Amino acid sequence: MVTKGARTIAEYAIRSFLNREGFVMECFDLSMDGNEGTLTDKNEDSMVLVYNAEERSVQVKE
Repeated sequence: MVTKGARTIAEYAIRSFLNREGFVMECFDLSMDGNEGTLTDKNEDSMVLVYNAEERSVQVKE
């Protein structure tokens, strides 16, 4: 389970989101900074995901 070992609710929510979207986490690195997670692939491309606690949702940061 990809959410095992999550240290914060934000990390748990982001990992759950990625799991639902079909990301294979063995191919990515997720680093957390507060409510933001940076997802980086093997090509060093990345995107930032933000957990909104009020809405209990995860969104891609533009």
